[in-house]
Amino acid sequence: MKISTAFMYCFFGFCSFFLNAQSSDKQLKPNNYKEQIVHSYYLFQKYENERLLDSVLRFIKLNEFVIKEDSINSKIYYLKGVSNLYLKRYEKADAYFLKSFDLAKKTNDILLKGTIYNSRGVCVSMGKKNYIKAEEFYKKAINNYVKINELPQQIDSYYNLTLNERKRKNWGKSSEYAITCLKLIDEDKERVAGISRLYYFIADNNFELNKNEEAIQNLQKAEKYAAPDDSYVNGFINETYAKIYESKKEYTLALERYKKVNKNLRQTNEKNEGKLSKSFIEELDLESKLKSEKEAIINTQNKQLLVSVLIIVTFLLLTVVLYWLIKKNKKKNNRIKQLNSDLQSLILNLKNKNQDLVDKKQEIENLLKLNEQATFSRVLKINTYNDAIRKITDDIEIYTENNSSVTSYLITVNKKLLALISEEELWQDFKIQFEKIRPDFFNKLKEHTPSLSINDLKHCTYIISNLKSKEVAQLINVSPRSVETTRYRIKKKMGLDKEDNIYDLLSVL
Repeated sequence: MKISTAFMYCFFGFCSFFLNAQSSDKQLKPNNYKEQIVHSYYLFQKYENERLLDSVLRFIKLNEFVIKEDSINSKIYYLKGVSNLYLKRYEKADAYFLKSFDLAKKTNDILLKGTIYNSRGVCVSMGKKNYIKAEEFYKKAINNYVKINELPQQIDSYYNLTLNERKRKNWGKSSEYAITCLKLIDEDKERVAGISRLYYFIADNNFELNKNEEAIQNLQKAEKYAAPDDSYVNGFINETYAKIYESKKEYTLALERYKKVNKNLRQTNEKNEGKLSKSFIEELDLESKLKSEKEAIINTQNKQLLVSVLIIVTFLLLTVVLYWLIKKNKKKNNRIKQLNSDLQSLILNLKNKNQDLVDKKQEIENLLKLNEQATFSRVLKINTYNDAIRKITDDIEIYTENNSSVTSYLITVNKKLLALISEEELWQDFKIQFEKIRPDFFNKLKEHTPSLSINDLKHCTYIISNLKSKEVAQLINVSPRSVETTRYRIKKKMGLDKEDNIYDLLSVL
């Protein structure tokens, strides 16, 4: 390294010290950055903007502030917890929430304590699937919000309780929480977001409870509040309508609603692609802005360096030390920078790939669900036609028995009609359609229990498809008691005890 380079390093080191000393009176007061952090925290509480969250955490990290106030540190820990929650690092997020809660108790920050309980409820619900614990946290959050009359946060917690009970399949309790949430929204006066979803939840809960009329009434309310361009919510509404019509055997109406569901899914995918494109453009704009700001800072520093050159001679002795240190650490620093750069690129690449996999998984799940619905809709129609043909053949047989002058042509027609409803052909057709959804299901089932008959295999498909005994009875035109007897016989063939759940065995095949 040339001596002029050593002088420059000395120059940079001294000027940095000198300029910091000279400009200390012009910098922000110590409390200003703390006020900025607190202000950003409350903004995030109000709007829940991820970009704002990333900005404030980056601001804290880059500046390495030393903050002693518990009231501020509790908010920083909370923001870090939320950041990890968005990244689905549930255990790490919960650890930050616990640190934040300890400090919030010291400062008696009731709003923050309630918010932490609400966030921890999301953690245990999504991470550990512990919906009972989640309900406990949400209720504690509401108790804190009630103390300070915080309506918007109460609404969020009741909304979470509604979803939590739906995951537990407590349909009635979920509807109670949704109704409470709607009452709070009515009190708030300023909030309308989420009303359509709440009415949809109530409607879907009523459908699960076989209250179809109440379900339709709430679906109509959901349609009223749903924006026409909100394809995501409209998709769920149309799906519930379809299920209701299907349960009533109004297959034409059900099919129309399923077509609307498909249309809503396409619209949602198009919107998501548009948002992704917009986000990418915003990222490019932000990167360009940061680059401009960096260049402006470099220009300002260059001017300051020119002013500082007048006193560089004082630090000539430091040049020797700087020369030795820089020469020793240059290669190491360059290596570290390169590794950091490679690591950042790898992390970004992994994030993008992970998001692609998540999107594809969701798309496949949606397609499978629609395919499964279409398969059983087809089976229902075939069985309806089958029943109609069988009734006609029965009428012909009665007629031929009571009339000795029946022509051979009528008997031939009757035989042809009976040939149309071959159980074996219907079974093979159904089997082909079902294996498109669950490949190798029948092979694995026969390997496990070779003694199962074709009728037993059919009933196994109804069980794995979550059809209730009453629904199966309607499907195959027998009594619900007959269906229960068949299921009991299948369990015995599989070697299961009376209290064992046959669905659990079939779901792993």
